[in-house]
This record gives sequence, structure tokens and C-alpha cells, in this order.
Amino acid sequence: MKAVQALAYAILIWLVGFVWGSVVFMTPQLKSVQPIPYVSANPAISFPILLIWVPLTYLLAKYYVKGTKDRVAAGLRLGMLFVVTNVILDVVVLVIGLKAGVGYFVSLTVWLAYALLLIIPWLTGQSLAKRYR
Repeated sequence: MKAVQALAYAILIWLVGFVWGSVVFMTPQLKSVQPIPYVSANPAISFPILLIWVPLTYLLAKYYVKGTKDRVAAGLRLGMLFVVTNVILDVVVLVIGLKAGVGYFVSLTVWLAYALLLIIPWLTGQSLAKRYR
């Protein structure tokens, strides 16, 4: 049951980013924001997603990890699942399905997002492990 919950959280995080990206692509003023080479192909998408994902990832990780015995390991596993799920969905939906191409992965913000998805649950697990000893 915990595995299904973790996967649902991972998909929810990805969907939040996908929905925001869809809003940006349907809004001419946001869609026309100039890229920042090697940092962000579309800053109107990537920077808000980073800001939204930080508290969302923390809250989901906190809720998930609280119900586990080894909170540090659970946080790390959850973070890895978040990253793997997001990479797979990015490849299947964005790179292949929407034909964004492998150039999608050239942006620093994409890799920063993956790093946050790994680090935040892990640090949350560590914090909760110390707090509830």
C-alpha cells in the first residue's frame, strides 16, 4: 500500500508541473518568454515549477515518511522514486510524445528539479528521524 501511495505522490508532483506547463503554452504572453541558454528553455514554466515543487515535495514526503520506521531510508527511497518517475514521464510524455527532443535535458532547471525531488524527501526523513527518536 505504501508503494502505491509513493507512486501516486510522484505522479501528482509530475502532473502539477505538466499542468502548469500546459497553462503556459496556452498563454501567449507566458509562452513568448525568452529562454535562458543552458539554464531554462522556458523560464515561465521552470521557475514557477521549482517554487511549487519545493513545498509540495516536502509536504508529501513528510506525510509519507511519518508512517515509517526507518524514516531516513524511507525518505531516500521516496526521493529516488520521485526522480525515476519524473524522468520516465518526462521522456515518455514530453520528449517522445510532445516531441520536445532530448534537448529538453540540456536545461539546468530540469536537473535542479530532479535533485530537489531526491534531496527534499531524504532531508525530510532525516529531520523526522531526529525529531521522533
